Amino acid sequence: MSKIPIMLKSNGNWDNYGRFRDFEVDAIVVDDNANYGILSSTIAEQLSIDTSDKIIEIKYIVNENCPPMEIRNDMGVRAYMETKKENKNLGSYPLCISVRDFNMELAINNESTSAGSSRSLNLLEFPSSPAIEEYQSEIITESTQTYIEEGQVYQDKQTVAAAMKNYSVMHKFQFRVKRSSHRSYWLICVAESYKKFQPSTHMLPNGRKFIQRKRTAAVLGSMVVPKYCDLKTVYTPKDIQTDMLSEHGLNLYMQAWRAKEKALQFLRGNPCDSYNKLPKYFYILEKNYPGSVVKLKKAADDCFLYTFVALCTSINGWQHCRPVVVVDGTFLKSDYRGIMLTASTMDSAGTIFPLAYAVVDSENDASWKWFFEQFKEAYGERPSMCVVSDRHESILKATSVVYPGLAHYSCMWHIWTNIRSKFKKGHLQLHELYFATARSYTMDEFNERMLKIEEVDLRVKSYLYDIGYHRWSRVHATVNRTFTMTSNIAESLNAVTKDARELPIFDLFEYMRTLLERWTKEKLSKAKGTFTYLGHKYNKELEDNSTLSQKLRVRASTDHIHTVLDGVKRYIVCLENKKCSCGQFQLDELPCAHALAALRHRNENIRKLLLSVLHKEEPSAYL
Repeated sequence: MSKIPIMLKSNGNWDNYGRFRDFEVDAIVVDDNANYGILSSTIAEQLSIDTSDKIIEIKYIVNENCPPMEIRNDMGVRAYMETKKENKNLGSYPLCISVRDFNMELAINNESTSAGSSRSLNLLEFPSSPAIEEYQSEIITESTQTYIEEGQVYQDKQTVAAAMKNYSVMHKFQFRVKRSSHRSYWLICVAESYKKFQPSTHMLPNGRKFIQRKRTAAVLGSMVVPKYCDLKTVYTPKDIQTDMLSEHGLNLYMQAWRAKEKALQFLRGNPCDSYNKLPKYFYILEKNYPGSVVKLKKAADDCFLYTFVALCTSINGWQHCRPVVVVDGTFLKSDYRGIMLTASTMDSAGTIFPLAYAVVDSENDASWKWFFEQFKEAYGERPSMCVVSDRHESILKATSVVYPGLAHYSCMWHIWTNIRSKFKKGHLQLHELYFATARSYTMDEFNERMLKIEEVDLRVKSYLYDIGYHRWSRVHATVNRTFTMTSNIAESLNAVTKDARELPIFDLFEYMRTLLERWTKEKLSKAKGTFTYLGHKYNKELEDNSTLSQKLRVRASTDHIHTVLDGVKRYIVCLENKKCSCGQFQLDELPCAHALAALRHRNENIRKLLLSVLHKEEPSAYL
């Protein structure tokens, strides 16, 4: 048994041409096998008609050239239903309802109930039905257009009010509300002697153009909502002022700023309500992503405090990445502010791989400690694992408490910004020297470059020593941090979420989820088109090393140890242990030019060495 939505036209009158005029609009939903009694009682209940002393007259028009057909019995209902089934849209074949007394003497005169308000619209409370929902979307779209017609149907009172306010702005006239109730919304022009509305020539009786009163921010905000649908679109209050003046002749000042705030509220809802959605959202998230770690912590007064999300796709992918975690915090720009904390790493293709994200009140000892506790629950602790971040004290404290003994390294770029601000001497020389020193592969290279830094500014050497060489120098690191010398991947993630950080918290979390899904899909698609052992980034590095190896000379010492001559420099390569005296082979976990020269000397294919590197016991970045 299916449901059929039916539009009702009531309180109208029939003219001499068989047309139903000056009606009000309502709607019902009935079963497709309903009889006359059910149909009439449903109509009476919807229209609040007392059937004890009133008679309901039901007619409908199938063709404009045919007279209206009256429904009086079940036979007429079945005929109407068969016609209606061909098109279940609400507006097809509406029923025209007239009401009269039993004695047939007192007819309801529509003019007495709608005089001076022929354009009033009755508000509908639509039942839940797919057909009606589809019709709702149509009428809501129509209501935002630049025309208002008789017979239009609106979802609710707010919709018709917004439509009329927008219409008045478009056509530069003013109205006032004569009567407003849950069933009707009557409007009249503020020029009381003005009887007929003509948008193109709306003039006062004395011929002067009507001077508009100030528009409300809500009306203006509803008109600029489409401008804010795309997060990346920049549409300022100044732009609103310019557009409203050029398009509608409205001079705005503070209302432009308020209009923007209203538009964002219409589009994104109340930021406070966004927090109320989080428990339901996290429940659905756990159901759809089994194995995810989702936490919500409240304060003592039952208010929001912290929240943490680590999706199962990230947790599963972590095992195939180097155990280097980059963490960072960035400011939110929504009404309630806060800080978004993120943890990321690099995947096997050398691209950003987000691991977890959270929203906390601020970057303090308690919030970072809570974040790492949840992170440890989701990802545990792996051998040779390390954390890279800026030099925020709370991060250092939290890692030492949650991960005692875990290596913690500093972003070399953040250290350089501190050097640049503290020491003004020799910036140009120090810039190149500092980064070359931090990236050194051998102790000899490091010591040589530190001497040069000392010559430029002794204070810089002392500053770097106090920080600890192991925190920023690759060669001094107790755990191999490979290519991750900065927290750039976290900064890049912050740049991607720059616009999203203005959203309410619910929309922010949904943005992050869809971002991770989109990135995962793109990476899988790219991987299917990759036919090399390594991703594009690392494969290019390997090709460059292979080109450099062509000019090197090799002398074999044993089966696995070779001496490689690069001009006057000599390097010792051990293919069995995958080491080279240049330090690059073991620290980058990628065959250097010297190792590739040794392979070529032995007439061995690089594939064999790559396979031995890729399938070693400890997961590498190339799996």
